[in-house]
Amino acid sequence: MYPLHQNDTGSFQELAHKSDIKFGQLSILTIEPRCSRGGHYHTHKKEWFCCIHGSCYLASVSMQSGERRSATLVEDEREFVKVSPYFLHTVLNPHDVACELLIISSEEYDPDDPDTVKYEAKELVCSS
Repeated sequence: MYPLHQNDTGSFQELAHKSDIKFGQLSILTIEPRCSRGGHYHTHKKEWFCCIHGSCYLASVSMQSGERRSATLVEDEREFVKVSPYFLHTVLNPHDVACELLIISSEEYDPDDPDTVKYEAKELVCSS
């Protein structure tokens, strides 16, 4: 995480450098209160998630090794969390207000090859 620079007029924070992220597309995702998004994995696309409003939980599990990861994303922390290929991921907003995420993808969305494999997994539970 890069430092937050503050003064009387506001703040400035670097979120990512080109050495951190392979840029393909920049997106905004909103998740309504008590809803979740995701439930899929990618075979070649990498994604980086950063909460810019509200808070949510991101849970992922490797389809190859079973490794589990979870993160709480909070607007005040503004840290990117990377989701690698073959990590099934779900983002849950259990709160009463919508949350917004900034997402950087390693490639542009291609409707002819969306690289999004839906997968229902009851064992994938978001945690705080």
